[in-house]
Amino acid sequence: MTSTPSALQPLGGDAVLEHLGWNIQHGLNLDAALDLIEQRTATSGRRPALLTLQELRPEQGGQVADRLGLIQIAAPPNTRPGSGNVLFYDPEVFTPDPSWTQYPSGIRHNPAVALLRMIHPDTRATSFRPIFAASCHASYSDPVLREQQARGLSELAKHERLLLAQGDWNAWPVWGCPSSLDRVTDRAYAQNRSVLTGAGGFRPDDNADRLLTYNGLVDVGRHAATELRQPGADRATTGHGPDKAAQAVPPGDLPPGGAGPIDRTYVSAELVPALLGAEILSGCGVDEVSDHLPQVTRWSVTALWQVLDQPIVPIRH
Repeated sequence: MTSTPSALQPLGGDAVLEHLGWNIQHGLNLDAALDLIEQRTATSGRRPALLTLQELRPEQGGQVADRLGLIQIAAPPNTRPGSGNVLFYDPEVFTPDPSWTQYPSGIRHNPAVALLRMIHPDTRATSFRPIFAASCHASYSDPVLREQQARGLSELAKHERLLLAQGDWNAWPVWGCPSSLDRVTDRAYAQNRSVLTGAGGFRPDDNADRLLTYNGLVDVGRHAATELRQPGADRATTGHGPDKAAQAVPPGDLPPGGAGPIDRTYVSAELVPALLGAEILSGCGVDEVSDHLPQVTRWSVTALWQVLDQPIVPIRH
């Protein structure tokens, strides 16, 4: 590309900040994913100010940062080699707060987390309050680890702290959870996505969503679909590949409207008034890049600044 569009472009009289999150299936089609991001940027004139990617190989973070002109924040090393989570931010929009440093948690997929302060687009002042931004990937096979990971991220959202966490939760939201996986053909998948009940049976896992929303965090896609009246903002993000047939849940075991997405963005409730919209991207080659679809969220810069520049100092417990 010969030029780099600004991350902040006006829409209806207000600048818009865009965030894109995507699990790129072991980084296998990263070049194609970046092509699509660049094509979308060229069309809209707006590039993501925040980018949260999952399943990148260790050497791929630098490739993304160089190509898109973003700063990379990689997760601490995994407990075993493999794909990882990476967070990227636009240095014209955010600056890191050096007072906080992430430490490894000893889990399979450490989240990539940064404490960021927003830069005012006109005055270049930095916001009084920082925001935690996180790219995360919950355990594929273990619901106990998924719950631990959700609890770890919710710790960042203590009273009066701000959080945006996007990732592959490998479990459903409460409102979009199947009633049963008993008739799913792939029994290992059914077990991996289930939790034991007190009666010794199994039910599909929605515990991460229960924990995060009980904390007060808001599912951005669901809010956009139900409160902002944006149909499809909370649609499923997986199951579109032909190799997923054995994992399909029979229609009779799905909730009304179908299963919810396992890739979701959660934010502190204070940030919700700044939300302009959300969408799950598909078509135009997106479906062929990964077994997950990307989510885009859009935010009013003016409304975000009003929240982030409040002179609030969180209590340190």
